[in-house]
Amino acid sequence: MSKKNQAANKEADRTASNSLGEQAGQFFEHTRQNLKRAFQNRHCIGITGLSRSGKSTLICSLINQLRQFQTASLGGFSPVVGKRLLSVQVHPLEDTGLAEFPYADAIDALSSDPPQWPSPTTDISGCLLELKLQQDSSIKQLLGAEARSVFLELRDYPGEWLLDLPMMQIDYVGWCAQSSRLFTNSPRLELMGDLLDELQQIDPLSPYDEASCQRLRQAYVAFLKRCKGGEHSLSLVQPGRFLLPGRFRNDPILDFVPLLGCSTLSEELLKSAPQDSYFKVFEQRYRDYVTQIVQPFYQQQFRPITRQVVLIDLVNALNGGSAYIDDMRQAIAQISESFHYGRNNPLRKLFSPQVEELAFVATKMDQVVAGNHEAVRQLLGQLVSDAYSQAAHRGAVPRIEAIAAIRASREVVEQGRAALSGYDLAGNPVGYVHPTIPDRLGDEAGFTPFRDWKIPAFQPPVHGDFHHQAIPHIRLDSLLELVTRGCRYE
Repeated sequence: MSKKNQAANKEADRTASNSLGEQAGQFFEHTRQNLKRAFQNRHCIGITGLSRSGKSTLICSLINQLRQFQTASLGGFSPVVGKRLLSVQVHPLEDTGLAEFPYADAIDALSSDPPQWPSPTTDISGCLLELKLQQDSSIKQLLGAEARSVFLELRDYPGEWLLDLPMMQIDYVGWCAQSSRLFTNSPRLELMGDLLDELQQIDPLSPYDEASCQRLRQAYVAFLKRCKGGEHSLSLVQPGRFLLPGRFRNDPILDFVPLLGCSTLSEELLKSAPQDSYFKVFEQRYRDYVTQIVQPFYQQQFRPITRQVVLIDLVNALNGGSAYIDDMRQAIAQISESFHYGRNNPLRKLFSPQVEELAFVATKMDQVVAGNHEAVRQLLGQLVSDAYSQAAHRGAVPRIEAIAAIRASREVVEQGRAALSGYDLAGNPVGYVHPTIPDRLGDEAGFTPFRDWKIPAFQPPVHGDFHHQAIPHIRLDSLLELVTRGCRYE
């Protein structure tokens, strides 16, 4: 064996050893954290949702409601109803790689004049809420037992990154085939423009060219931005890091696009493709993207989760029509396949916790009059039926709810009909009567009334000092009760 080959083998052995060492280290760190959670009566709640669904706003409001529980409207949250909640304290998570959730900045924005919505999420963050509760047992009180604590761990991250999780389930060829199906149908077909022909005409077996790759990638990112921008937003947009790269900005690992011509070639031809071909270069970068970015993100953010909230901006999706609703359905179903559902016994909770409590939640219900809230819940149930059934089959307990983390409107009567009024982002009064929300998803004709319904962007509640008072909301207490069921408040 040549010295060059010996050196290469030693380097491969060293890399494999380091990889095994890292995996072992991660396993023991996860086990240590799970032990701590078990002894602390600590529960990890994943606030999950597609982009623009309001994850950061929800976390901000959750913290606010609990910190201001004496004056907050939490009539559906049992520790408040039972007058057992004594105090709430916010702690940063111990994970040094996780930034503290910017609660103070969010409250400053909401309390400013004029009020501003919290900044959207651009990176991962988290916080730990400690709820101190009075001992329920009279015997424990007589013995002088101290108040017990329940810890709720919350995590926040960009919704764009969530859409990358399904990429762990398919290889590069499968992703290219999925992309081809999506791109050749409306509304993506119209959004693609000339890029569709370019991606179809690239010969996957031809020699890779760096300049062409950069041009194609820029055009592809521009297409993804069109999918997320404009009047309506598509849900299934991949890769998410192309839109919000975080620390991977300008990293070559992001330099790939789907090669739509892969579907015309046999598996044998693709396997024997030259190493310097477009296919081999992009296949390797796709594999690196999944193993070095998507999988570590999943391990860090989702492995500890035992309770999960999936936020869905269903009301705004109605404006897009059936194609946008179906796209959202596919995205939710694919994401749900990435989670580990089931009941947790003590050993499983220690070594490999699973999601056992799950809530699908329609957000921004302050855009809909109260009489239509139940219809939105019914629509949501139909939209997530596949994901709901999958989770229930695997042992989780799914629930459906509809909320507004921050209520920015008030209900009035206009010409005998229920209407909503508030202020637009410029501070001008605005109001509207919206079409009646159906309780079932119909054909495209059923979406016609919603195409003419332009939902104004409301300004947050005015004249609020939310450092010292509770934020108005809709049914956030009910959501709290759902996701903390079984948290051993007694």
